[in-house]
Parts: sequence; structure tokens; C-alpha cells
Amino acid sequence: MKHYRAVVIDAKKVVKRGLEILIIMVISILAIINLEIADAGRLFAGKIFNSEQIIRESLPVLRIGEEDGGYEDSFIERWAKKGISFTLGFDPGDTRTVIFGQMPLVKTVSSSYLAVQANQLVGEILSEKGTVKAEEQQKAYPIKAVDSSQSKTLGKKSGKILVRNDTDFGVNIDEMLESKLEFGTNGSLPEVLIVHTHATESYAEAGATSYQTDKSDRNLDEGKNVIKVGETVKSVLEKKGIKVTHDKTLHDHPNFNGSYENSRKTVEKYLSKNQGIKIVLDIHRDAFVYDDGSKAKFVTKIDGKETAQLMFVVGTSGGGLKHPDWRNNMKFAVKLQNHISKKYPTLMRGINLRNERFNGHLTRGSLILEVGSSGNTMEEALRGATLGAEEIADFLNSL
Repeated sequence: MKHYRAVVIDAKKVVKRGLEILIIMVISILAIINLEIADAGRLFAGKIFNSEQIIRESLPVLRIGEEDGGYEDSFIERWAKKGISFTLGFDPGDTRTVIFGQMPLVKTVSSSYLAVQANQLVGEILSEKGTVKAEEQQKAYPIKAVDSSQSKTLGKKSGKILVRNDTDFGVNIDEMLESKLEFGTNGSLPEVLIVHTHATESYAEAGATSYQTDKSDRNLDEGKNVIKVGETVKSVLEKKGIKVTHDKTLHDHPNFNGSYENSRKTVEKYLSKNQGIKIVLDIHRDAFVYDDGSKAKFVTKIDGKETAQLMFVVGTSGGGLKHPDWRNNMKFAVKLQNHISKKYPTLMRGINLRNERFNGHLTRGSLILEVGSSGNTMEEALRGATLGAEEIADFLNSL
């Protein structure tokens, strides 16, 4: 008697195995990307600067093109990137996303051998223990003062809000200005949590007119990095009656990878313990290097004093990560921008709306606040932070 063996194909297992293979391939690619980020200059050749400089400049990665400062992808490139981003759930072409762990696979990637080796190289650069070629040690470039305020673009008396929209979402600014904020405070004054996803970001030396490529723009000293800016904001808000918690964790040290994942855990810890916290300010400083090597300092004169300009950054779900309430964050930014600009027309740069989530999903009042850039001095940054914080406090007190 012949015996026949039945062959059963489990479609779910087939799909599962296929996904596992795809994940392994993606992990391998991301691990290689991580290595290239730390191994100076092979990533996106021709569109950005060498990766060692990017790490020092602490991002964002800027693609400098014509006079408008933009790089235009072709129609096919744009749709190819959209398809890849939709499939992976993050944008592999955005180095900030890749480095800082906005993608779902970041934990696995961060633990791979190649990624660990890459992080060690990054750590050496951050601590200035890494080797720099002799010819690079001599390179010095100027620091340029740049007025990047919304009033420069729109005019001081326009009364309009400038938004640099890097997403495919539409934003009705007038509607946001007219509608109420939804913090869920039940009439009580919202408390503020200040964190620093990139706490080691620092500034130029006082009086500096140039910078050297072998010098890091990061510092572990709390008196020289954005933690000091956070302390200033905290002090100003508290003087105005706002309750503030300032977390000083170095989420970006010793490893860059997973900075946003690290700060997410910190914010969630505070939110679980204190339901009064409705606003989270993630304070950074920006970085901008032109294609000729010169570095920008975003500065204006207020009351005759050089003052660093500020910028709100708002994350969305455009990168594929869940963020249903991002419009509440945007509404908050628009209202603050409008309030601050009425008194200081040149203080605020345009609001930057981004595809990356940046942990904005944790509250309806989560914003990134960029205080100056790597070309600004600490003194300029503290002036800008002080004026901005005073107006933020006045706005919150008016709710």
C-alpha cells in the first residue's frame, strides 16, 4: 500500500518568514549605514559634508544647492523615497532619523557588531580622542552672521507666521490661531518639562569669528552646552510662576544612536509620575554649514545686543510613526510664534514642520526649541533663550 504525505502550506508562516528575511536585510543595510556615518564621508556623497563634520555639527544634515539652499529631487526620486519610507516606516535618506533611532528597528541595529563599532568611532569623535588628518587640523572657516527671522522673509509688519513645511501635510495657520489649545489641564496652569535629546550640543567661543574643522561642537560640561540654556529657561519660567522640571540627562552620550529613544524613556518616566506636566520643551541648538565651509550663526540685535534667534520644530507622522495629535503641537507652536513675534519681530525663525516624530506624540504640548546654532556664542544663546522664555511664560499665564 502506498503512503501519501500531505503537504500543507501555511500562508501565515510563509509571510512571516518573508518578513524575517526582509528585516534581516534592512538591519544589515542600516548597520552598514551606521558604519559609514562614523567612517567619514561616504554617505550621500556629493550632497552633504563628510560625516565626521556632520557629527560635530550635530545635525540637521543640510543638502545645500542653489541660492535658496535646497536640493531638488527628481519626480522619480521623490516617489521612490516615499515608497521606501512607507515600507520601512522611516526615511532612510534622512540621516538624523537614521542616527537618532526614529526607526522601529533601532534597538536591533544598535546592538549589531557593525553598529557597535560605528558607535565607538562616533564616541571617539565626540570626546575628541579620534585622530584627524594633519592637513585637516589646519583648516579654518569663517562664522557668518545670518538673519534667519520670519520678519526677514515676511516683513516686520506682515503679522504672518512663517512655516518651513518639509512634509506633505497642509496647515491652516489662521484656523490654528483661532482655535483653543487642548492641554487637558482642567483650568490649572500647565507644568513644563525641559529635556535635551542632544544635551552635549555646545556653542562657539565668545568673540569667535572662525572655527576649525578639528574642533568639536559638543561638550560634556553643563556650563558650556545646551543644559545651561535649559537652566536659563527654567529660571525665567519659574520667576513668572510656571512650575518647571529640568532633566539634565546626556541622552546623546556616549552613543549618538538612540538619542530620541533615550529621551522618550525619560519623558515617559516624568509623565507617569506627574500628570500636571502638559508641555515638553526639548531644547537644542541648530547647526548650518554652507557649501564653502563657512558656518552660520543665527543672530539679531535686540536692545543693541547680539541675540541668538530661536526656532520651533514640530514633528509629525509623516515618517510612518504613530503621531495622531501632531496638529495640537503645531497649534501650540503657531500660537507661541505669534505671541513672541509681536514683541520681538526678529527673534523667531520660521517654524519647521518635519516628517520625523521627535517624541512629539507624548503630549499635546511637545516642541523642539532650537536656540541659536553652533556658530552662536553661549552669551548670544542665553539672551535669546531669556527673551523667548519670558514671552512663553506670559503666554502660558494668559491661558
